[in-house]
Amino acid sequence: MTLPEDIIAKVRQDFTDDDMIPILQLLSELQKEDSKIFGDRILRCIVFLAGGSFEEFADAVAMARLDWRDLIVEAEYDGWYGEHNRRRNLNLPFGS
Repeated sequence: MTLPEDIIAKVRQDFTDDDMIPILQLLSELQKEDSKIFGDRILRCIVFLAGGSFEEFADAVAMARLDWRDLIVEAEYDGWYGEHNRRRNLNLPFGS
């Protein structure tokens, strides 16, 4: 499996040159580890929540491992979840 181009582009945009390669490698490893849990949507949520921070990236991965649903709510919704509070759909590529 390869990472979608939109995820690669977002990592290149958000992370420093020093962090970019390790982040892409970690995302690829997560995808290989369990592609059912670490599908494109979850990987986008992780990258979005990381906001260019390696530490926040690690926190988002930990949240996904604990309960991937909490990760989605944190990344896609504003406040209490519900369709009217959904701010982004990370099923779709970044920039869509």
